[in-house]
Amino acid sequence: MNEENDPVYIGQSNDIDEDTVENFEHEEIDYAIYRLKVGFFATQGHCTCEEQAYLSEANIDNEELECASCGKIFSIVSGDPINDPESAPLKVYEITEEDGKLYLNL
Repeated sequence: MNEENDPVYIGQSNDIDEDTVENFEHEEIDYAIYRLKVGFFATQGHCTCEEQAYLSEANIDNEELECASCGKIFSIVSGDPINDPESAPLKVYEITEEDGKLYLNL
């Protein structure tokens, strides 16, 4: 059974600075919310590494993030690993913006 979830309100778009990442928790699950020059993006909140580091602590460079713990680099847009092709990709989620409000589509 495929059940659709209603979008989850994150906050105001101007609450997130460009080229940054913020942690967002919903129902005890962490998500990483990114604001890039090209728009808003979301991934799972923790790296795929053994340490499961918070991605809100990652270094952001254009459309890529580098885990502060393990150094793995991922595409923010696709979730694909860049410097370790054997690594599992990040789960990505869609963000929608409506009247300055951000919603996470789970």
